[in-house]
Amino acid sequence: MKRVKVEPAPIGERLLTLREAAEVLRLHPRTVREYIRRGEIEGRVIGGQWRFRRKDLDTFFENAPRQWDFGKNDERGE
Repeated sequence: MKRVKVEPAPIGERLLTLREAAEVLRLHPRTVREYIRRGEIEGRVIGGQWRFRRKDLDTFFENAPRQWDFGKNDERGE
């Protein structure tokens, strides 16, 4: 059986740093790290630093709820 080498698709765009990704999403970098930890934002560690594709950030934004319910976690019920 002959093995076929599959070439990865080219990135085609500049990769963003954690700080740049946070600026695009208008979030704090710590919040972006939390979304990464939960598997909601796609990213890779390259050279010891997080890198992101813009299309992955756009996907995260498109899949986010239209309205965030901040009151759910409020212990006072406000």
